[in-house]
Amino acid sequence: MEGMTRLVVHAWLPFFAVYLLLSPSASAQDFSRTEIMEIARDLRYTDGPAWSPSGFLLFADVPNNRLFKHIPSGPTNLLRDNTAAASGLAVDKSGRVFVAESAARRIVKIENDKEQVLVKDFEGKAFNSPNDLVLRRNGDLLFTDPAFGSATQQRELDFHGVFRLSAKGEVTAIKRSQTRLNGIALSPDDNTLYLTDTDRRLLLAIDINNRGEARNERELARMEDGIPTGVCVDTKGNIYVAANRILIYDKAGKPLGSYSTPGKPTNCTFGETDGMALFVTTGTGVYRIQSAVPGLLPR
Repeated sequence: MEGMTRLVVHAWLPFFAVYLLLSPSASAQDFSRTEIMEIARDLRYTDGPAWSPSGFLLFADVPNNRLFKHIPSGPTNLLRDNTAAASGLAVDKSGRVFVAESAARRIVKIENDKEQVLVKDFEGKAFNSPNDLVLRRNGDLLFTDPAFGSATQQRELDFHGVFRLSAKGEVTAIKRSQTRLNGIALSPDDNTLYLTDTDRRLLLAIDINNRGEARNERELARMEDGIPTGVCVDTKGNIYVAANRILIYDKAGKPLGSYSTPGKPTNCTFGETDGMALFVTTGTGVYRIQSAVPGLLPR
């Protein structure tokens, strides 16, 4: 499907200069004012940005059931359609793409343009609507499974879960919640899982061991500026949360500042060779911010 549709030519938007609201801690980490580049527009609802080590960005236009590919300093093209409302994406070091297909209620892997269903149920019950996912270095795939919108009418599970799909194909529930857990990310050392709780407007942290067992859950921050959705992490362990803006916290939950974007952010990821590009999806567009700190790249 690659190349069927081309979106906009990227353009710098100096009138949308991004300001980081500085605190003393933020200043010490060398955050500063920067600019934003538009790389896609006029879509319905973009989400799931993921950087490929092959040198391009992937993102989803969820209601239109499409995946797009953006090449830095190049075009943004349609990569795949009929994606069953793909929302979350992750890419491993080999370039294999893992997709949370929210409408089909399953996790799939795309390799050499072939799609393989990895998991579609838990203990014989269909997932609610897999939303976001992240890969660990040991091959585990961790994903959230909230029920939003029409998914609430077809639920088989009585909880909103966070699941672990091991490299051996075993699926376990890391967390069972009565509120909807949305975005998911890992710390640089792989030992802390970060989650956004959309209903309670929280950023959560959970310690996780090599067997995928979770303990020491704690609230890092409460969102006063919008409802939290996606989340990503830089190499220093700072956490970036998509809400009304990109809100930035250190690993203890202390606010460091924020980036504003045209449109409300839905998710974020880091990319490019040096990890200094922060890509942000919004309701109708995708943007690139020159980061002050390099971000985590595919593991």
